[in-house]
Amino acid sequence: MAQLIDIRRVAVAPKHFTARVTIANGGPLMTDEDLVGTTHVYNLLPQITEHACLGDSGETFRDVMGSTEVAHLLEHVTIELMAQTGLGGDVSCGRTWEVTGEPRTYDVQLACPDDVLVASALSSAAWILQWAYSGGADPKPDVAAIVSGIRELVENAEQIAEREAAEDAEDAAAADAREEDAAEPADATAGEQVEEPQTDAVPGEGEA
Repeated sequence: MAQLIDIRRVAVAPKHFTARVTIANGGPLMTDEDLVGTTHVYNLLPQITEHACLGDSGETFRDVMGSTEVAHLLEHVTIELMAQTGLGGDVSCGRTWEVTGEPRTYDVQLACPDDVLVASALSSAAWILQWAYSGGADPKPDVAAIVSGIRELVENAEQIAEREAAEDAEDAAAADAREEDAAEPADATAGEQVEEPQTDAVPGEGEA
């Protein structure tokens, strides 16, 4: 299967993180379109069934998981990954709604205690759903390792940003130096005059 979930853009507000996502053509829009894939997600993260789900007919996600939007499942997988890091506080639910006029497209809104936390959890959740709805082959995702990686990313976000900025600056300086080196030969010869070759005169007839 091609990439199932395309995270097209995100918007970060003081309290909310909203991602616009599109489900690929050929991929399931609803969880009951591929119950095997949905079961893979449940087996990996059974805790999601206990999440509050106030916008639907039931009180918990358990009541709707078998027949809800895959984008809604993405929301709850993201929330569970955030919860397991211990860095998100009491984040137990979000909101997901279909975007009018844009087929297969949804907005997923989550509480935003930290934008790096939400963004990394969302991308990891999309990867988990990709695995689940592509057959759930071994090796299955290591949730503990994923959560650890998210936690490390959040805790070291400032240092990582500083390192990346320094690397970008070094790359820019190296590119400038290469441009200067490439321009030097042309500059060095620009003012030179080309001398005509000199030949010795050969005396002609009658010359002494």
